[in-house]
Amino acid sequence: MILSRLIISAVSICGVLFATEGSGHGDPVHEGGWMEKWLSFDPGLFMWTIVTFFIVLAILKWKAWGPLIEALDKREEDIRNALSSAEKAREEADKVAEDYEEMIRKAQAEAQKIVAESKAAGERVREEIKVTAEKEAGGILEKAQKQIQSEKANAIQEIRSTIVEFSLQAASKVIEKNLD
Repeated sequence: MILSRLIISAVSICGVLFATEGSGHGDPVHEGGWMEKWLSFDPGLFMWTIVTFFIVLAILKWKAWGPLIEALDKREEDIRNALSSAEKAREEADKVAEDYEEMIRKAQAEAQKIVAESKAAGERVREEIKVTAEKEAGGILEKAQKQIQSEKANAIQEIRSTIVEFSLQAASKVIEKNLD
């Protein structure tokens, strides 16, 4: 606020000084057109312009540059901090991505291991079932063959009994006929 008032005061004083110099209408500066006025060299105006420039420069250095430099330094530090935190965040994101990819690889390896174990267990069970079925089939076949042999022996025995019975009946009929 004080800086603004000082700058406004300095500009106002310079404006008043410029306005008071050569204020008459018969002045040689005013005799030509506006172009001639702007192109002419006035040593007094030049001196006051230089003095005003250095006064404003000193006031700016005294009041404005310190806070301006401080603000720029703070801004630079904020940018450095933001870049540093962004770099840390990127590194963390990369680490999380690597961890995630490692977890996926481990999960895939575990899944493949489980599938392989399941296939192996399935093969073992299939082989066990096959062996058991073959044993049972062998047992059933053996039992069937024994039963067939037994049935065959029974059938042969029955046929023999029947043949003997028929033979006896036939012989008794033949003897009866011969006796008659």
